[in-house]
Amino acid sequence: MSVLSHLKIRDLELVVALHEEGSVTQAAKRIGISEPAFSKRIQLIERQLKAQLFERGHDGAKTTNSGFAFIGYAAEIIHTYHRAIHEAQEAMHGEYSKLCIGVSAFMPPELIEFLRSIELPLYRDLAIEIDTAYSAELLTQLRRGHIDLALVTSPPEISAITTLRLVTNSFRIVFREGHPLTAKQSTTLAEVAEYPWVFFNRNIHPYLHDQVLERVAAEHKQAKIAHHFSYADQATALLTDNALVAWMSPPEAQRAACRGLCNLPLLDEHLHLETHLATHADNKSPLVSEYVRRFVKRMEQDRPPEQLSLPIA
Repeated sequence: MSVLSHLKIRDLELVVALHEEGSVTQAAKRIGISEPAFSKRIQLIERQLKAQLFERGHDGAKTTNSGFAFIGYAAEIIHTYHRAIHEAQEAMHGEYSKLCIGVSAFMPPELIEFLRSIELPLYRDLAIEIDTAYSAELLTQLRRGHIDLALVTSPPEISAITTLRLVTNSFRIVFREGHPLTAKQSTTLAEVAEYPWVFFNRNIHPYLHDQVLERVAAEHKQAKIAHHFSYADQATALLTDNALVAWMSPPEAQRAACRGLCNLPLLDEHLHLETHLATHADNKSPLVSEYVRRFVKRMEQDRPPEQLSLPIA
């Protein structure tokens, strides 16, 4: 009887998980078993194969040459096995897989294209539906199960939602060429508080809106809000004199620069625009898990900053 007859698909998945995660802790968490059980099974697999697949150390598990040779075929077997089951079920029910992803109402088109470009070998006929809304609305939709995933900015901690931080950017403070900040390379919250603001509406992002005002109060300052805006084009139109400053995200500020406006990064350790990939904490969908892994892997490979810098909403 061959060695492979003793190995199960689950065993192959354990080996591939350890290779991709590089850590027993993370791989065991991904598979859903304890670390001791995971390690014991990997050792048994290596004994059955009579080959060392991993070198273990304090810095994690590194795949050996034998491991690389084995994993290439193991991954192919896993995909073929799951694809066979998946397509049989689709053929029986006449239904095809769909993933609903929520994105900001002001998402750059390039990022939406990036979302739709993720390919999953197991789900060849996957349909991706994009639902645009403000970040707060997307989190509500996630909690209610109306969408599977969402790209949101600086979400508050919500027990029912799990997020993965992808990118961190600074707010950009936008102003006319004649503004006193023109000669500076960056600015601080205390400096910005000295000028009247063109500030984003609270319904765009309640958490960030309130966080900014709380930080101003902590600096013993008072926000001088002259105008509120919902869209970046409104903000630029409201910069009618050299005293006003507008709060924008990097992509919005870049578009404003094309209109001759200046901008500076706001340097504040408490105020950032963090892009998170979010899903419901209880979501056990293999499709969602596979999509998240592929998305993160592609992002790490490509890392296009112009695509991954999200606006406020």
